[in-house]
Amino acid sequence: MTKNNAVIIFIRSPEKGRVKTRLAKGVGDTAALALYRCFVMDVLDIVRSTPWALRVYYYPENAIHHIRDWVGEDLDLFAQKGTTLGEKMENALADTFTAGYERAVLIGSDLPDLPSQILDTAFKALDQCSAAIGASHDGGYYLIGFTAKGFTPRIFHGIPWGTDQVFDLTLNRFKDHHVSHCTLPVWRDIDTQKDLGFLNLDPASKTAVHTTNYLLK
Repeated sequence: MTKNNAVIIFIRSPEKGRVKTRLAKGVGDTAALALYRCFVMDVLDIVRSTPWALRVYYYPENAIHHIRDWVGEDLDLFAQKGTTLGEKMENALADTFTAGYERAVLIGSDLPDLPSQILDTAFKALDQCSAAIGASHDGGYYLIGFTAKGFTPRIFHGIPWGTDQVFDLTLNRFKDHHVSHCTLPVWRDIDTQKDLGFLNLDPASKTAVHTTNYLLK
């Protein structure tokens, strides 16, 4: 089962003023960039601690050398393809299933304290359902996953990305297209300065190590 599972992570090239812009409104561009770098390292560490394949999709396409210098040479890196977030997620999942994986879970890079147990729960859910989804506190979702047989690209069509309707509309898409789905625990992605206050910074959790070290400096 293990080698049939893949975790997809979306990242952006770490450029000042271009990442975590909502967070930057509270902490400034310099701190937002530093925190973004920490978030990505923490998420990568979380997935590396698991037995599942890790596929990193980066943006923009011409940033490959910068990305490799940052995250290392040992990762499977792929350029994000598409214009909208929905197109990029659809293409990354399709690409992963074409590569032969039976189950794939996609997450963002702003989940530094996400327990690996939630990823495990998602893959177990995909033994029962065609799709798995985890709501974030702001009306979006922090995770979406599919089985290869149950993958339905139309789920991503016509969604107003970046609004508080994303999760509910996606559930409606599942129902409209008769896609069986399982829901996961709600988790908070880190978009604003306020969100930082909800981070689990307990060293015993073994998550958010880079982020914790930065915030406690």
